[in-house]
Amino acid sequence: MALKILHSGGRKKERETVTYEHDNGSDLKQFGYGTFPIDYAVNFEGITLGVDLDRGMYHYKRALGDWKTDINISVNGGHMLIHPVEPLNLPDNLTDFMEIRFDPIKIEPSGLCVIFVTMPIEIGVFLESPSGSSDVVDIVSYVYPKYSLYGGSNRGVVTRFNESKVYYYPPAMKNYEAGLLKLEIENRSDEWATVGRVVIFQKGLYLYFDENLVAASAEMKILSPDVAVVTGVDTPVRQGMTRSNRLFKTRKLTPFYNVTGMLNDTAFTMDMGLI
Repeated sequence: MALKILHSGGRKKERETVTYEHDNGSDLKQFGYGTFPIDYAVNFEGITLGVDLDRGMYHYKRALGDWKTDINISVNGGHMLIHPVEPLNLPDNLTDFMEIRFDPIKIEPSGLCVIFVTMPIEIGVFLESPSGSSDVVDIVSYVYPKYSLYGGSNRGVVTRFNESKVYYYPPAMKNYEAGLLKLEIENRSDEWATVGRVVIFQKGLYLYFDENLVAASAEMKILSPDVAVVTGVDTPVRQGMTRSNRLFKTRKLTPFYNVTGMLNDTAFTMDMGLI
């Protein structure tokens, strides 16, 4: 895979293409996402799910350990869609923001770099009617959710939290537990900046998948050593990936919010520090 790495000398940027050889995850057991017949069944790494037809009514059943669900469904045929979804739904819709902390990176003035960090994912099960209308019937995860607070108790935002190493090419990983965020970081300030976390708004989290990888992309524009704007990018990290069904819906802020920064469409301004 070829990645574009940007270097800067003063104000002038030079673009260079570097080719990396890496493990694409072909030796790992991976979950099969996609579109399937409505009676499709899954038995994978402790999870079982499927739809049965009994006396004219469909029944969706899923079990993962002691976590079980059983839903009656009235539909005349259709499909089952199993897609990775934004990790912001379990155990409840507590927040629209995901925070990833990673090993700090120092970036020179007017510098730009591209990194990959890991993020948790959730698995969404959708049913699609013959007319093409779909709705989520179940969300499940192999990862227990953690939450944090970006900012202070008097001015901050609750975030779904994850810690990650920094990668400069996509590593192999289990596509049912984690995904990648490709993050392009540009320091637009006249000072050196240190970055050790990113906060992304759910509206800007566009997931794509293929047989080995779940991934999203974002851009971080550093305005000063303590302020940056993070924008989600609706593009796959490599060719041939499929765009996941999205779960984001505009909703009022919950009592957990005391939002720091500023929201503008898919962009969130991190104004309470970058490390």
